[in-house]
Parts: sequence; C-alpha cells; structure tokens
Amino acid sequence: MKKTYIYLLAFVLSFSAVSCEDWMNIDPAGKQNTTNYWQNAGEVEAVLGTAYLNMRKAITNKTFVYWGEMRGNGLGIIEGSAYDIRNGNILPSNSLCKWEDMYNVIGMANSVIKYAPTVVEKDASFNDGEMRSILAEAYFLRAFCYFTLVRTFRDVPYVTEPYVNDDADFWLPKTDGNEILRSEIAAITPYIEYAKEFFPEEVDTKGRATRWAIYTLLADMNLWLSASDASNAQTYLQNCVNACDAVINSGRVGLIAGSEWFTNFYPGNSNESIFELQFSNALSQTNSFMNWFGGTQDVISTANGRYFYTSAISYMRLASLAPTDVRGAGGSYPATTTTYNYTTVWKYYGSDMQGTVRNDLENDQNWIIYRLAEVYLMKAEALALQQDFSGAIDILNDVRIRAGSDELQETLYGNEYDVITAILDERAVELFAEGKNWYDLLRTGLRYEHNPNYQDLLLDECTNGLTSISAALVRSKMKRNIPYSWYLPISTSELEANPNLVQNPAYANLGN
Repeated sequence: MKKTYIYLLAFVLSFSAVSCEDWMNIDPAGKQNTTNYWQNAGEVEAVLGTAYLNMRKAITNKTFVYWGEMRGNGLGIIEGSAYDIRNGNILPSNSLCKWEDMYNVIGMANSVIKYAPTVVEKDASFNDGEMRSILAEAYFLRAFCYFTLVRTFRDVPYVTEPYVNDDADFWLPKTDGNEILRSEIAAITPYIEYAKEFFPEEVDTKGRATRWAIYTLLADMNLWLSASDASNAQTYLQNCVNACDAVINSGRVGLIAGSEWFTNFYPGNSNESIFELQFSNALSQTNSFMNWFGGTQDVISTANGRYFYTSAISYMRLASLAPTDVRGAGGSYPATTTTYNYTTVWKYYGSDMQGTVRNDLENDQNWIIYRLAEVYLMKAEALALQQDFSGAIDILNDVRIRAGSDELQETLYGNEYDVITAILDERAVELFAEGKNWYDLLRTGLRYEHNPNYQDLLLDECTNGLTSISAALVRSKMKRNIPYSWYLPISTSELEANPNLVQNPAYANLGN
C-alpha cells in the first residue's frame, strides 16, 4: 500500500472533555514525535477526533457513496469515473479505486490504540476505564474501515501499527479479507463492555461510536462472514442475531414512524440513529448533498452538480408499498406519480411528503452510517438464512408497518429465496442512496454455493437498467470462476508504490 505518514498534532488541547462538534473540527498541523506527545487525555481525544474527521472526508470525497452504490442498481450514475465502473469498464487507473481515505482513518485509530494506554500513568484525569472507552471507539473506526475495504477489494494490507517515522517498513502484502474481519471482531469484542452507552450530549451519542454502534457493526460483519466464509455460516448468523438483539433491546433507539421518518435525514440525530457522521456549517464542515441528490426534477447534468438520480428500476420496488408509505412517492422518490428517469432523491432534498423543499441552505446534513431500521433488516436476513421464515417476515413487517405499508403475508413466502429477495427489496427502499445497495447484492451473490440462484440474482440486479451491450459486458466479467471481478481492482498508484502488492486476479491482465 502507499505509505502515508501519520504525524501527530503539534498542539495540546487545554481540556480533557470536549464536545463532538469541537474535537471533530481538529486537524493535524505539523509534526510531533511520540516523546513529546501523548502526555494527557486531551491529546488522546484530539487524535481520536482527527480519525473521525478523516472518516467524514470519506463522505465528502464520495468514497462511501460510490463504493456502496455505483455497481448496484439503486442510484444511477452520471459522473464519469463512477459511470465507467457501473458499466463494467473497470480499470486500475480509475481514481475511485484509491483507498487512502480508509487508511487515513485506520492510521489515526492505530495511533490511539497504541499510545492511549501510555497516557494513563501520565494524566491522573485519564483513568483506565476512560482509556478503554476511547479504545472501543478507535477499534470501531478501524474495524468499520477494514470492513469497507474488504467488501470493496476483498484482500487488502492489514496494518495494525501506526506510522510514526520513516524507520518502519509498511510495504505490506495483502491479507485474506475474511481473516481481517475475524481479527477485527476478536480485537473489538473485549472493549464492548467499556464502550459508552450514551454521551452527555446527543450530538456525541449519535456522532461517536457507542456500544450500540459496535454491536451493529458486529452484526453487519457477522452477516457478511456468513456469506463469505460459508463453512461457519450458522455460527456467524447466530452472532448476527445476538448482536441485533442487543441493539433492539437496548432501550436507547427506536424506529421513527410515519411522516417523522424524514427527521432521520433532516435535521438528523434522530432516535432511530445509531451512528452518523456529523457536519456543522458553523464549523465550516459542509457537504454537497443538496447538489448530489437535489435539483429540479427531470434536469440532470454534471454542470449543475447533480451526480445521482433515481433510475427507472427503483420504481419497480414501489409496487409492494402502500400509497401511504413515506418511503414511496415523496420519500426516497419524488412527490409525484410520474416515472422519471432523472429525478430528485427526495429524502435528502425535501422535509416532508408534501413536496416541501428544505428551507435551509447550510449544507451540513449528517451522513447516516447505521440506524435501527437496518438492524431489524439484518436480523430478518439472518433468521431467513436460519430457515425461520415466519420470524423474518414478522421483523420485515415491523419496518413496513412503521413506514405506512401493509404487512406481507407469510403464506406467500415459504422458501428462503423468496424471503431473502423480499428483504433485499425492503432494504433497497428503506436504505435507498445510503451507500448500501451494492454491498447487499454482493453479500447475497456470495451465497451462490449455498444456492446458485443467488449469483443469478446478483447478475440480474446489477445489469438492470444498463444497455444490452453494457449488460453483456458486465455479465461476461462477473462469472463464478473469477469472483474477484465482484471487487474493485487495486489502484495502479498503490501497485507502483508497494512492490509487495499483487493485483486482484480478475484485473491482472488489464494494464491501465
């Protein structure tokens, strides 16, 4: 991997307990060696805050959005680099194959994990319990970034030490993705009991990794491993269910019902939220969501800033929704019954079902990583794969009813494949444009040895809406015998910088 040096902050905070909005505005300025740094709790918080800041940059750089959506069939893509990948023209030279955003977060998290314990003996205000709660957050950030990397590239360099000087050799080869996830689960699990259940300020409870964020990540990772490591699938599925239950039964979060569903996205930090990356106009932490997802219906171009649109495929999923469902017309989709090929993603642009455009121009909406509805849907998927179809449909109906749709009839879903496809459809509607769609399809496709129909489902879904030529190209490159084609290639720049890296097999002969 490309070597990125993580230099510590050149200043020391004068406070040991700061709010999320304060410390998430900190950026490293200059170079500081470890002898002079890591002296008090404020410095530990500062480096942790910089890890969150770097994670927020992955949003504004579109890393999370593109990696999670551009190969799926939820969002349409017009921006050039993403459009190429969507249509199967995937080259290692594509800028979207760069992974530095994730490793910047990992580097900061590794610094906290290594050096925070040394501060306990230096700062009486920083006790062992508080240190371990900070480590829980750092492990969460690192695990989530590795989870994102593994879902995107499969095998990647596994770095667990910080870069602090030029003496360390970090030209690491790739490590098996499943091994990375198992290692990260083992690393974070001992710190769950030390993680904060909540913080004094709501913005911190939603903007920092709580115990419930960790449980949600563990559920997600175990659900993924149940597909990618099929030999232990049942163990992973039960781990997923257990982690979901911990969140659902916590009493700390609840589903947002009816028209209040829009408050998940505006103003954000809702009761349903588990973890979301915070933005603040007052602190010059802004984004371009209104341009990405908004604008005049039926008008889209790179010139006016619109990069995404709801494809016609999305409307096929509305068939199972009641007219009163907030996620339908006027929810994720425009407040109209007309089918547009190019149109607004309404939940990011409007504030209700009545077609009211948000009246703020601050451009500081938060980006949701996890909310409770996804936990329900993860549990439903795990139960379906455990052959508990009735339990899965019951949970699926909890999400549907709260949004305003009718219950699905259990008698119509008598086999695993039908239940899984119903859950995928629900995820596509509920989590539309939240960076989930491609990972959902890929996780399902990875179960092809369990049921060959799942590979066909993956191919059908990711080629829907493409031209016949593009669809044929994508299908030809995504055959079962080259599953690495389901992942992105390693960037040319990373291969040039690190001689120990080997290109993903499906792209080995593509050149640039």
